[in-house]
Amino acid sequence: MSDLGSALGAARRHLVRAAVFVVVVVAAMIVGRSLGQFGPRRLPSGSMDAATPVEIATALGAVVVVIFAGVLAVRSFTVAVRKMIEHHGDQLHGTPVGLVVSFLGYLGVALCVLVILGKPVGGLLLGGALTGVLVGIAAQQVLANFFAGMVLLLVRPFTLADEIILKSGALGGEYEGVVTDMGIFYVKLETRTGPVALPNAAVLAAAVGPGVRATQEEA
Repeated sequence: MSDLGSALGAARRHLVRAAVFVVVVVAAMIVGRSLGQFGPRRLPSGSMDAATPVEIATALGAVVVVIFAGVLAVRSFTVAVRKMIEHHGDQLHGTPVGLVVSFLGYLGVALCVLVILGKPVGGLLLGGALTGVLVGIAAQQVLANFFAGMVLLLVRPFTLADEIILKSGALGGEYEGVVTDMGIFYVKLETRTGPVALPNAAVLAAAVGPGVRATQEEA
């Protein structure tokens, strides 16, 4: 219990650090966009406004601050997520979840830098959204299992070594066994007939109850 409590305390500390760095990133973006400028900018009158050395230096400084603080924010938040997963007793899946969080965080930092640079982020987001839709359609089942795995790891309707019964039409009936692994794509059970790997999306939609052994132990 002390180890779990220390993991939760560490997660809270890293969350606070991540929040502080996020505030720094937002402040740097505001300064960079309002006071900084990398190149000539067209004014509403139609004329071009050349960037001064001070504006260039301000924009460059804002970019450096955003990258530095953004990386620290992503790292702190990633560590916090891993510690929270450890707090729930899962030492195995903190790394893959942390990789996903890091990827999304660094993508957000890159978008913040593009905003300061004055690049057309809207067009990039639109192109990325269209690409995401196409990829999502092609990998619908994979993504469904992945996000269902994230929900199962965070919500924890059951955990490793639990004796459970899963009832669902998507699973083709009923499965009873001991949970041996909870991955980002499959939940593995050790049943009376042998090991089975069940897709997370179907497990998330299934009714979950205690197994016979668990019921007998409670009795």
